[in-house]
Amino acid sequence: MSTEEQAKHGYSIAAQQEKLEAFCLSQGWEISNIYIDDGYSAKDLNRLKFNIMMEEIRKGGIDVLLVYRLDRLTRSVVDLYSILKILDEYNCNFKSATEVYDTTNAMGRLFITLVAAIAQWERENLAERVRLGMEKKAKLGLWKGGTPPYGYKLEEKKLVINHKEEKVVKEIFNFAARKGFYSIAKILTDKGYPTRSGNNWHVDSVRDIANNPTYAGYLTFSESIKEYKKKAKEKKLIEGKHPRIIEREDFWELQNILEKRKGSGSKRETSNYYFSSILKCARCGHSMSGHKSGQYKTYRCSGKKAGKKCSSHIILEKNLVTTVFSEFKIENFYNKTEAEDVSIDKVENIEREIKHIEKLINKQKEMFEKDIIDIDELIQKTEHLRLNEKKLAKELKHINQNAIENTDEITFLIENIDSLWKHADESEKKQIMNTLFDQIVIDTKEDYNPKHGAREIVIVSMK
Repeated sequence: MSTEEQAKHGYSIAAQQEKLEAFCLSQGWEISNIYIDDGYSAKDLNRLKFNIMMEEIRKGGIDVLLVYRLDRLTRSVVDLYSILKILDEYNCNFKSATEVYDTTNAMGRLFITLVAAIAQWERENLAERVRLGMEKKAKLGLWKGGTPPYGYKLEEKKLVINHKEEKVVKEIFNFAARKGFYSIAKILTDKGYPTRSGNNWHVDSVRDIANNPTYAGYLTFSESIKEYKKKAKEKKLIEGKHPRIIEREDFWELQNILEKRKGSGSKRETSNYYFSSILKCARCGHSMSGHKSGQYKTYRCSGKKAGKKCSSHIILEKNLVTTVFSEFKIENFYNKTEAEDVSIDKVENIEREIKHIEKLINKQKEMFEKDIIDIDELIQKTEHLRLNEKKLAKELKHINQNAIENTDEITFLIENIDSLWKHADESEKKQIMNTLFDQIVIDTKEDYNPKHGAREIVIVSMK
């Protein structure tokens, strides 16, 4: 049950539980378990206790699922059908303590579906009103709500500069013109600059700050996820009334630099060849240097270029990346015991963050009960916190023994390699390879022949 519903309708979780227990007693039913998702709305099924309950139903032995009201279970027609299908499959009936519903006949099913449709309409109508309110605030140049960006804090619902974080934001913008985001994250972590979560700086956090127009005095309002992901230049920017941390001239200059840096058709510096300083030719021992061949990045033996006799082949960078990724193993960098320690640390960090969010949510509830904030502000503030909590809960659910998160840089890179590589720019990818390897010696299965295509790459050694 969500906080907003308790406030509007006046029935607490304790009162609901008492009603349900009395109902079971009147029917002569034995209570198997009670599942309470305190603070969660029934707008979706991503609720911890709900999922535990459904797992118990799947195990069998549960005859009836009893709820206080249908909209305590779900407000989505699609979700309702999904739930009823599972209940049918495992011979579990559905009952409401305050409404007359019977899932054993077609009329009862129709009635439940109609009520759920109305509940879904009410939720979507409320969401639309909240969205319109946020849009109106943004157009007035006011902060639309939610957690303020790093570098700012809220005072009387207005964005003001957080001077402890302001310095870090300026550092990021200064570094971003000449360094990659991964490098900046490493520098900030080494300097001990705090993040809001208390964890190390991540490349994604740095990237988000460097691309956020809020620091230049703008506000945005995105109609969709697609709109939200657009570059700053492509977004509809609104003149904000909050103070700037970064001058607009500096902000747009950095955006131009970042766009040129990752543009697929732009000329790249030789230093952005991922393996240029660590790649060695197995046939003659010379280093291999990067060259542009049409639209492709390649590597050639520098000894051969200088006139030495060498039968090595031209190497396509994209093929080399694939080969390297398939060859090196995590076990080469750290042992299993360390990996298990990392997993434990990761789980503990997530659990601490979830507990912190729960404290913040309880604080918002207390503020509402003391009339410090109104219901709309309560909904707005808790919605963002619940979203973060769900993301953390999902991450905790899927984590395995090879968990990522370690202060050791090599371990961090290895465990996050897929995500880091996917989002890294050219210079960051080079730095990742230079951090992981001191030297990679390569060969091909056949000699060089300009009439033939790419040869299969062989990794002779890595260190």
